[in-house]
Amino acid sequence: MAEKPKIRESGIELLRIILMLQVIFLHIGTYSGFETYSQETGIFQELFYWMNRLICRCPVYVFVMISGYFSVTSQTTMRNIWKKASNVYLPMIFYSITLTFVLGVTGVSQINTYDFVKSFFPLTSRTWYFMSVYLLVLILSPVVNLALTKLDKKDFRILLVVLFVLFSIWQNVAKTEPFNTVISVNSVIETTKGRGLYGFLFMYILGAYLRLHTKQEEKTTWKYLIIFVLLAAFDGILMYIVRDIPLLKGYLKIVNYNNAPIAVIQGLFLFLFFRTVRFKSKFINYISSHNLGVYMIHEHWLMRRTIWDRIFTFFQNPSFYTSPFYPAATYGVILAIYISCIIIDIIRARIFDLIKKLYEKIKKQKA
Repeated sequence: MAEKPKIRESGIELLRIILMLQVIFLHIGTYSGFETYSQETGIFQELFYWMNRLICRCPVYVFVMISGYFSVTSQTTMRNIWKKASNVYLPMIFYSITLTFVLGVTGVSQINTYDFVKSFFPLTSRTWYFMSVYLLVLILSPVVNLALTKLDKKDFRILLVVLFVLFSIWQNVAKTEPFNTVISVNSVIETTKGRGLYGFLFMYILGAYLRLHTKQEEKTTWKYLIIFVLLAAFDGILMYIVRDIPLLKGYLKIVNYNNAPIAVIQGLFLFLFFRTVRFKSKFINYISSHNLGVYMIHEHWLMRRTIWDRIFTFFQNPSFYTSPFYPAATYGVILAIYISCIIIDIIRARIFDLIKKLYEKIKKQKA
C-alpha cells in the first residue's frame, strides 16, 4: 500500500499569507490617499492608520528571511539554479505582458509605446522592485549558501552584527536630519530605504542563521508575538515623543523604511513566532503558493492605476473616513484584492500546467 504524501508544516505558510495582506495594506496607504486622509481627519483615524502601519511595515524583509531560512541547506548550484529562477521569471513575464495587453485592448488603461516595450522587460525595467531583487538573491543564493554553511556560529553572529550596522543603523542615521550632514551612504552602501540588494541579502543571511544555529521550540511561543506587538507600540510612542524634539524629529522620516532597526527586529520576532506555530493544512499551503501572483497582479503599474484610481475611489473621499464602517471597509478591500488575485493566479498556474503537459506530450511523440 502506497504511503500518503507528507504535508509540510503550515505555520510559515500562514505567515506568508499574512505578509501579503500586510503588503496590500501598505499599498492602500501609498496609492489610494488613505495615509494622507487618515492623518488629516482626526485622532482616531490617525491612530488607526499608524496602528496598522507599524504592524504591517516589515512584510518584504520577512519574505526574504523566510527564503534564506528554507534555502540555505539546499544543494542548489550555480549550474542548476536557473530552473528555480525560471519558475520565478516566467510568471513575471506572463503578467507583465498579459496584464498590459488586456488592460490596453479593453480600454481600461491607456497604453503607449513605453508601456508596450516595458512589458517585455519586467526584470530590468523594475516593474516590480521586489521581484527583481528577489530573483537576483535567488540567483546568487548557491554561492551565499556555500559561504554561510562554512561559518561557525560565533563568526556568523559577528557577520550579522556587521550587516545590521551597515544596512540598518548606518543607512537610517544617514537619512536622518541633522546627522545626514556628516554621515552618508551615497556611492558606498545605499539600500534605497531597504529596497535594494544589500538589504535583501542581509535578511536572507539572517534567515539562514536561524535555520543553521537556532533551535525551534516544540510548542507555540507566544512571547515572540507579544514582543512583536510591543515593538510596534514602542515605536508609535517614540514617534509621538520625538516629533517635538528638533534633533530627533528626523526619525519620523525613516520609521516607514523596510530596514529601520526596529522594523528589522519586529520582523525577526514575527518570524520566530510563526516558526513555532505547528499545524498542517493543504489549503493554507496551496493558497500560500500563489502569494507572489497576488503581488504581481495588484502591483502591476497599469493594474495599480485601475485599482486605486477607478475601482476603490472612495478612499479619496474625505467623508469615507468619518464613517464608523471605514476600518471594516478597509480590511474588506484588502481581502477582496487578495482573493481576486489568488483566483487569477490559480488560473494562470493551470494554464502553465496545461502548456507543460502539452510540451511533454509532443516531446515524447518526437522521441
